[in-house]
Amino acid sequence: MAELRSNLVPQDYYKSRVVIFSSIVWIVMAILLIRLWSLQLIMGESFDDMAIENRIRLLRLSPPRGAILDRNGKALAENSPSFTLSIVPGTIKSGREIIETYSDVLGFSPEKMRSVIEKSLLAPRFMSFPIKKNISLEEVSLIKAHSHELKGVSLDAWPYRYYPCGDLLCHVIGVTGEISSPELEKVGRVGYRPGDYVGKTGIEREYETYLRGEEGWEQIEIDAKGRHLASLTRKPAKSGADIVLTIDASFQKFVEDKFTERAGSVIVVDPDTGRVLAMVSKPGYDPNLFSPSISELNWKSLNSDPLHPLENRSIRGLYPPASTFKLVTALAGLSEGVITPDRNIFCSGEMELGGQVYRCWKQHGHGRVNFHRAIVESCDVYFYELGLKLGADRMAKYASLFGLGKPTGLELSQELPGLIPTNFWKERNYGTFVKDGENVTIGIGQGYTLTTPIQLAMMTAALDNGGNVMRPYLVEEIRSRDGSAIFQQTPVVRWKMNPDPHNWSLIRKAMRDVVEDKSGTGRKCRIPGLSVYAKTGTSQVISAREKTKSDDDIPYHERSHAMFVAFVDNQPKKIAVVVVIEHGGGGGKTAAPLARKIICRYYGLPDPGDPRE
Repeated sequence: MAELRSNLVPQDYYKSRVVIFSSIVWIVMAILLIRLWSLQLIMGESFDDMAIENRIRLLRLSPPRGAILDRNGKALAENSPSFTLSIVPGTIKSGREIIETYSDVLGFSPEKMRSVIEKSLLAPRFMSFPIKKNISLEEVSLIKAHSHELKGVSLDAWPYRYYPCGDLLCHVIGVTGEISSPELEKVGRVGYRPGDYVGKTGIEREYETYLRGEEGWEQIEIDAKGRHLASLTRKPAKSGADIVLTIDASFQKFVEDKFTERAGSVIVVDPDTGRVLAMVSKPGYDPNLFSPSISELNWKSLNSDPLHPLENRSIRGLYPPASTFKLVTALAGLSEGVITPDRNIFCSGEMELGGQVYRCWKQHGHGRVNFHRAIVESCDVYFYELGLKLGADRMAKYASLFGLGKPTGLELSQELPGLIPTNFWKERNYGTFVKDGENVTIGIGQGYTLTTPIQLAMMTAALDNGGNVMRPYLVEEIRSRDGSAIFQQTPVVRWKMNPDPHNWSLIRKAMRDVVEDKSGTGRKCRIPGLSVYAKTGTSQVISAREKTKSDDDIPYHERSHAMFVAFVDNQPKKIAVVVVIEHGGGGGKTAAPLARKIICRYYGLPDPGDPRE
């Protein structure tokens, strides 16, 4: 039967199987030959490039960031050398091994380490991506002990930002930080990569383009383990420019040291130019905490502080200007013909309007007062009546002429405009016009009125220089590293007020007697031999019916803000000073003595102390 079945299978059956098998063999060989031809002839050049990339690494050379200097050349922000652990994404063989090896060394959790490595994959494959900067010497030793084991990891020299004066001028200088994804997407961020550091606040941010410099690069040859064999080509990085401020660090330190209160601001300017001579915002912080990056613990501590040390009160602190605003109300009253210098009113200590009693700061009143005495003794009732007669719109007109209610144009961004209420503003926001009772409080700088210390500084400067509203500035010049000037600041007059000389003289004479007269509220700023012109202010936080309480009987956060504005005239060099002490009580009591100390230091005079002591 077996022979019978064998004879039944046709010979063609075997031949066809042989042909099929042979065909498959030839097809496979043809594919191999075609692939080999493609790899060698068509893709050979590409593989050569890849081989070169594996042999040659392109290192970025970070440009030294420009320094920030005081007007005498003292460094306020500079660079300090450090080591940075970097990886080259295109050469990493095992991300898991890197995580296991370096997580504990760097103090990173495995999850954070994994996140950093994933972030590095967004960078160019053969460019170094920093994992951690400013590594300690102990960490450097541990890293070097393992670096030969893993490919794609390197230890590079990388400068970080150092602030030698600590918290001095912290709000002006600002800080740097790692560039964020939104910042990378912005126009003008060409040349920046993930992991780079940029200015985040203050001068560091506003002058980033100048401070940044131009990065360089170096081609190096490496072996199979990623070790540096030789340098091939190199383009040096170009240093950033130096920023020279208008501020003398020693004078700034004096002002900051004398400001012993919890919170507030002091601004000193040159009235004729707008040059900022000192700018203090308290409390402050040490910008070194942010370099190269701030810890989570320190960040939470700064953000949870009820006094908000990160806030620049000089440009963002909003305060009712209180009685310092009476200078605006006074000019409005004289210019609009609502009052005359000789007209008297009787201050009994209060004024009643529509069933509401508005009290003067002096409990039993000032008696009969004219324009001059009203400013010298800061009579509230006089300015209650004047504010009522003028109305919000006319007071706003003159406040605007002084630059109140709008940004001053200082280089620092995020400056708040403040608020000068008008009927249009009130209707738009509340559906009604300014009421009589509100005009009364606006007349003494209370109610809706809000100003910043820098605005009050420029208002004071205008009172000194004859009505020129100057643009304040912090940067004197920008210098390249070879010392040549790239930019030189020029004073800018934003506009001229062109006040009536007689009215202007009346206001200035009253400001002089605020300090010189025995009844003047600014008597504590009297300095023999200097002509000091000033106005005090006590910005209410509590309601008017409680104004007679002693500060000791009021909780700190309910106490009034102490305010004082002053300028010195008839001197070779001029000065305008604004002091704002949050919850400091009376301006004449606490702010005026501080202004006196600052003025004496500026002119090199001994502090005469309190004339009433």
